[in-house]
Amino acid sequence: MTINVAALTYDAIVLGCDSFSSLTDTAIFPFRPDGAGFALDENGDFITDRDGNFVVALAQPHIETVATTVFGGVNKMFLLFEDGDTSVAATTAGMGTLNGLTIAAHAGRYRRACGRANTHFDSVSAVAEDFRAYIRSEWERQTDWENLPDERKRYLGTVELIVGGFSPDHDHGQVFVIDTKENSCHEQFEEERSGLCWTGQANFVERLLSGVDGRLRAIVSREIVRALEDQRTTLLEGVSRELHVAGIAVPDGTELRIEETVEPSLPWSVGWADIDYANLPTQYGIDLVSFLVNTQSGMQHFSKGIATVGGRTHIGVLRRGERFTMLHEPELTHDHTGFSHDR
Repeated sequence: MTINVAALTYDAIVLGCDSFSSLTDTAIFPFRPDGAGFALDENGDFITDRDGNFVVALAQPHIETVATTVFGGVNKMFLLFEDGDTSVAATTAGMGTLNGLTIAAHAGRYRRACGRANTHFDSVSAVAEDFRAYIRSEWERQTDWENLPDERKRYLGTVELIVGGFSPDHDHGQVFVIDTKENSCHEQFEEERSGLCWTGQANFVERLLSGVDGRLRAIVSREIVRALEDQRTTLLEGVSRELHVAGIAVPDGTELRIEETVEPSLPWSVGWADIDYANLPTQYGIDLVSFLVNTQSGMQHFSKGIATVGGRTHIGVLRRGERFTMLHEPELTHDHTGFSHDR
């Protein structure tokens, strides 16, 4: 997993990401209390296959992606296109390689191909859409999309990208989020012209900025629905009981139904941190993005299990009329020169 963060201010776009890359596998855990469990027949007896092996009752929530190996020092931030006043860069999350190349290597290949073809883009959206098509083609080749059975397509991994930049056709910077599996490219902050977004694993960032994360919202919303269903059942039973006590005969075939007229919801947005993204000085934007990436990395470091977010925090800055800059990037080193004393 990865944490990618992008902050758009009136002056700059600040991109941030960690530098961990993990190898993952898909697993089920039948012995956990909330795990898949073994399948039972209508009599409550275990179901076995023809060899006598127990059958696991598998549902979508029981399928988990788990990290098996983690590497540091991975490059997840890169320039996509730069030409005159147009400068576009990106960060990536999700699948780290396609067809034997890292996503950063694909970005380099794409950038060189644009140079050889003398390609010119006047808008950030044009670059984002063109790279979406390029990376989608590579993803389809990697996954053998055309020949893959439909039932397996839902379990495929994706490549997520935050693409940001400046171009002559807009007075302000633009940020797009690409989801390769969904084959989508959506502009962020189209009306506000400032804000903050993220992709990858950002649960602690969400909690810090809004007080809750997506998983908590889903759990609470599900419990509200269940509570309303229980309340509805209790209410109907109470009405039926009172009618019987009052001696009021209900005609045969009468069904009492009480349904919600609106979807249950909670005011999740009231807890959002009050940050004036638009007017943040560029240095404040850098500090904020770095702080958020480090927060996610730090909590991963202390959480149970294998940390899948961490390592060096990379920060990139885009400003109108200037080249894309990554800050304080380390050079490759060679310190382990052997056991000789004459080195």
